[in-house]
Amino acid sequence: MSWIKCSTINGCASSPELTFQKANIALDDIFKTLRDITRARTHMKQFKSVYVPGSSTNPAAYKPLLKQVLEEIFHADRPDTLDIEHMSSGLTDLLKTGFSMFMKVSRPHPSDHPLLILYVIGGVTASEVKMVKDLISAQKPNIQVIIMSTKLLKPLDIPEMLFASDRLHPDIGI
Repeated sequence: MSWIKCSTINGCASSPELTFQKANIALDDIFKTLRDITRARTHMKQFKSVYVPGSSTNPAAYKPLLKQVLEEIFHADRPDTLDIEHMSSGLTDLLKTGFSMFMKVSRPHPSDHPLLILYVIGGVTASEVKMVKDLISAQKPNIQVIIMSTKLLKPLDIPEMLFASDRLHPDIGI
């Protein structure tokens, strides 16, 4: 049992308080949270999973959601992104949207603009920021990207945010 860290995830203040029953409850809560995350993505057409299955020559891999989104935005062969929607604003965009019912009018694509603003709710890690920088410099070096987030995350913040907090009633500091 000493491999399970006592924290707010399992409800123990110290190692002697950790019992088999508390560890089972914590583990059940972790798997319930992971299933909830999976269910939250079921409406997506393309970004349902961060798991890339392996084959006989390649091992299974992890592909971060942020990387999937950026690759989709900057993919040259796909004019329309499936899970990224364009929200019309202004009279010109509304007219284009209205006429699109009668004739083929292309929607603006996120990669058409010289500036891309990414806002990540919940936090972003330094490694994700570096991944975005590397991906942009390799695929579209002439585009400027601004990354904003609610928090700069440390690696140990992520399990705490996922498994120890009440995600349905977050503390927003009001």
